[in-house]
Amino acid sequence: MDNLNNPQGWPFVIGAALALAAAFLIPRYTRLGRTASMEATELWLRRFGPLTAALITAFTIWYAWGDARPIAKVHDEQSYVLQAQIFAKGRWTAPSPPIPEFFEQPHVMVVPVLASKYPPGNALLLTPGALVGYPALMVLVLSAASAALIFALAMRVVNPWVGALTWLLWITAPIVLRFQPGFYSEVTTTITILGAWWSLLSWRESRLRRWLLLVAFCVGWCAITRPLTALAFAIPIGVVVLRDMNSARRWNDFAAAVAVGMAVLMILPLWSAKTTGNWRLTPIELYRQDYMAYDKIGFTVDTAAPRRGETPVLKALNDYFLSAHHQQSFTRLPVTIFERVAALTVAFFQGWRVPLLAFFLVGLFFMNWPLRFAMLSAVSAFAAHLAYAHYPPWTIYYVETASAVSAVTALGIWNVARLLLREERAMRVAASLTAVVLLAFGLQGVQHARVDHHVRAAFDRLFADQISKLPTKPAIVFIHYTPRSAQHISEVFNYADLNAAPVWVVHDLGPRNAELKKMFPNRAAFDFEEDQLVGKPLLR
Repeated sequence: MDNLNNPQGWPFVIGAALALAAAFLIPRYTRLGRTASMEATELWLRRFGPLTAALITAFTIWYAWGDARPIAKVHDEQSYVLQAQIFAKGRWTAPSPPIPEFFEQPHVMVVPVLASKYPPGNALLLTPGALVGYPALMVLVLSAASAALIFALAMRVVNPWVGALTWLLWITAPIVLRFQPGFYSEVTTTITILGAWWSLLSWRESRLRRWLLLVAFCVGWCAITRPLTALAFAIPIGVVVLRDMNSARRWNDFAAAVAVGMAVLMILPLWSAKTTGNWRLTPIELYRQDYMAYDKIGFTVDTAAPRRGETPVLKALNDYFLSAHHQQSFTRLPVTIFERVAALTVAFFQGWRVPLLAFFLVGLFFMNWPLRFAMLSAVSAFAAHLAYAHYPPWTIYYVETASAVSAVTALGIWNVARLLLREERAMRVAASLTAVVLLAFGLQGVQHARVDHHVRAAFDRLFADQISKLPTKPAIVFIHYTPRSAQHISEVFNYADLNAAPVWVVHDLGPRNAELKKMFPNRAAFDFEEDQLVGKPLLR
């Protein structure tokens, strides 16, 4: 009865009704349906399916994000958006802020320059959105392109019906609805991996050089976004390309592809030279040495103290992640594998999607070569991250595998229908009705994701609203944290153009606050304390 009283529960009721109707109507609808109508539907899916999936996905991601103008909520997102805004100014970096200790922000370098610690691939693709003042634009564009490729790839290697089911399973997956509406680098790596797969299939069919060059470009861009992820997905691609090259003997094409990949990779040493002043010292390594010595691959923990000290927020972050690293050991690897597999199973098949796990297992027995390759790549990504410590529920590192899991699940649904119904027309009808059921149930997941994202952004929205109401500008807001601050509540942030920012939000450094006030006497000073989170006036 709770579902009937809760508007968010209606998709469950609708989905259950449709599921019962599907079971009842499939035998009858099969006799009534005409082959001509099914053929027309299949033709429409081939022509317009990927485009339709792209448009619906862009709207779904925007809606699930929870706000008309989505904001960066997590430290990583804020770092990428800041770097995109710096790129939008036509610069690699911004000048180091005055007295950098006031402006220290997780995953952001404040010395020797102001820049994100992360490789630049994701921020570069976010830059067009930053240029028009709407950073979320490129996330929506990249998500739409990913959806089109997912639909097209599954259609290409199986059929349009499996293509449609694959896309529906992907866009309604909890792991996708949790992380795709965000400024995370996985949004970029997802599209680059899908692009590499499409290009690899095209090259193997045609042997045209341009497709192999596009494979190299996509893998290279993935590498300047998330190097470890790129390596995991590049290994299976490399094995296939080298095997084919050995028989085709087109080594000039191979050399050209290597040159394209290396040209993209050269962005990394250039990025290092522009940020750290040393092409061999990456920003992420410098940041690790300064703030997070433990943040590296391996089964031993580096407990060296941060060279630049710890802000309250950074201390909370370090305490949180250090505990995960302390639990990471080679002897505990079987437990780690089990916990992560369990967490990924929940991320793909929780809630109403639990029955889909059975179809995924069935699909494993019917995979053709491209799907076996995709699942092998997913396993490679999982294995590559075994040496990197993280809590199992933080499944963001495996977002790129969602398309492969969705395709195998869709294949399982198609083959169960084939085994039960046998007739091709009946299978198409079953796929159509299954898509309707998935859509109905998926509405619940989308609505849940929207509420979740909106709640996560609530404090940031409240704080931004209070900042906008400051009686005097320009201003400096000094934030004082108490030990009970949550690690993801941080309102100290930087700007691509500090002087143009009407309000600076900085750390409260006690007696040192006077130094910053003295340097900028034209800025009014306000205080914010963490105790004010529980109902007191926000600013004083």
